[in-house]
Amino acid sequence: SGVRPLNSILLPRLETKASRRRRRLHAFRPPFRTYVAGLTASAPAVEDLADSFPALLFAMATGYGTVRQREAAFRAVCDGQPLKEAAFELGLPFWTRKLPATVLTEPLPLLPGDDAFGSEILNRVPEGATECAVWLDRVLVGLKLGGRDLALWVAREPRLLPPLTSDESFQWAMAWAWASNAEAPGRRLIREPWTPAIGLKRAIDEIAIWRKRIDLVGALADRNRDPWYVNGRIGSYEIVQLRSVEDFVAESMAMENCLDQYAAHLAYGRVRIFSVRRDGRPIADVELAVRAEDPTIAAITQLRGHRNRRAPPAIWQAVSSWLGAQPTRSLAAGSVPQSLSRDAQAAFWRPYLDVLEALGLAHRLTAIALDRERGRLRPRPMLPDVPPRPGQMAVRAYHVALEQRVDRLVDDDE
Repeated sequence: SGVRPLNSILLPRLETKASRRRRRLHAFRPPFRTYVAGLTASAPAVEDLADSFPALLFAMATGYGTVRQREAAFRAVCDGQPLKEAAFELGLPFWTRKLPATVLTEPLPLLPGDDAFGSEILNRVPEGATECAVWLDRVLVGLKLGGRDLALWVAREPRLLPPLTSDESFQWAMAWAWASNAEAPGRRLIREPWTPAIGLKRAIDEIAIWRKRIDLVGALADRNRDPWYVNGRIGSYEIVQLRSVEDFVAESMAMENCLDQYAAHLAYGRVRIFSVRRDGRPIADVELAVRAEDPTIAAITQLRGHRNRRAPPAIWQAVSSWLGAQPTRSLAAGSVPQSLSRDAQAAFWRPYLDVLEALGLAHRLTAIALDRERGRLRPRPMLPDVPPRPGQMAVRAYHVALEQRVDRLVDDDE
């Protein structure tokens, strides 16, 4: 079977009881070492879980399941029963045995224990500790936010891990998946909703469109914006201005064009978009822009039919006649006030942020935050590179105290 490395032969012999215990405890994150140390001090078989089944030890130490389940799992371990039986007593899926101690950064939520979920996820656990930590974090986020289907979708898609998918992109994916099945403003702006069967490439395309539509929320926040011209009718054609997010999304879908991604043009306030309709059905879209040499007249910069085809001469004539009949006056072309844009975006995202707060995910997913400068979403760094504030220094001091307490427990064992 090959020659074993020298370290693997000598280390168990050179390792004392105290050094082995210290190594095992230090494999877990500092906030949880005291709990693990207290539990493992009661029985050698329980301490051995640090090497054989870290997640089971971690779950028992951090309150997974009920008190009765934890007691039953503890007895099973002490009685020498198979680890699968001990995990069953706790209600912890056996696939978690593949998780190293270093990836357990917070108490585990109740995980689906059925065989279908377990068999699907078992072979998806990454081998490397760093990659596994990100994978587990994102799978648990999916589980809390969207249930088992979203968790499995995250688990089985390796391209959702860095460096292929940044934390910002992952957060957008989760927001889109949540909005796909929620009674919230974000849902009405989704072209194709998330489903467990959707592929990542298609999901990325849909998220990009969704984000452009969300930008319209801020770009159209000024309800008192000067419309320039009133709606009108020329012969059989009706000319109606698009003013709301819903107007632009519906027009884009009907005309199969990119008006739902027009936020950047609209935010500066130098264009207005009108729909040309016949019998209530859109047949063309016209873009007007203020002339630089004469701010009292708007020029037709685009007039397109379905799928951006050229509009026929009859429509050009109707639009020109309607435009020529408008009164001459100075046309206001100011951008949307930032305060209105921010307020509109805040109202749009409030239902999602409330859900994150209720699920305990605010610390994880509110890195998507409202940018006060541009009124649109921008990621906040999870670990800002700034000097620690007094509160952060207190947290670090608390962790140092925990380390010292763990060391005293180890020394007592000696």
